[in-house]
Amino acid sequence: MSAMTSALTPPAALAAPRPDSGAFHQPIAFIRADHDRQEAICTWLEACADREDSQAIAGAAQALLRFFTEDLPRHALDEEEDLFPLLRRRAAPQDGIDRILDQLSHEHLLDRDLVEFLVEDLEALAAHLRLPHAIRFFNNLKAFAMTQVRHLAWENATVLPLAERRLSGDDLAALGRSLARRRGFPVDG
Repeated sequence: MSAMTSALTPPAALAAPRPDSGAFHQPIAFIRADHDRQEAICTWLEACADREDSQAIAGAAQALLRFFTEDLPRHALDEEEDLFPLLRRRAAPQDGIDRILDQLSHEHLLDRDLVEFLVEDLEALAAHLRLPHAIRFFNNLKAFAMTQVRHLAWENATVLPLAERRLSGDDLAALGRSLARRRGFPVDG
């Protein structure tokens, strides 16, 4: 990157989310907001990858490490352990949910593999070390960001509306309790 080009500013979404306990009373809205946050981060990551902006990434390395090692895995657990099983139980046969959820679960596994490479490089940047394979890092970063944005759009367009239609009040309450518990909030009931 040339000295004339300034680093891209990290999005506010990169700050750790601090939901209040009331956020879990509307778990689908909470998940949708988490998707919006992830999309903002991924849009920024893609812009950084396009510009090969290691300065911007290095400046946000600690926050990115937290995102990749804490926030993203927690979100995947929200879906894999709570939302997806509820949908499998409540969806009608014509919803075709098994095929959709199987594909999304497969993508979660692929994301995990790619994130391992990204975390390794982010740890180097956080330690103020030079990236051993900068081109690999930016290619992986761009691949992650692009696939994640598509993945999120698919979940927002298919899975969340279906959840709003099919899940009962008790299902939503249980989902909200699980989301809260996973984030260390006390849970009633």
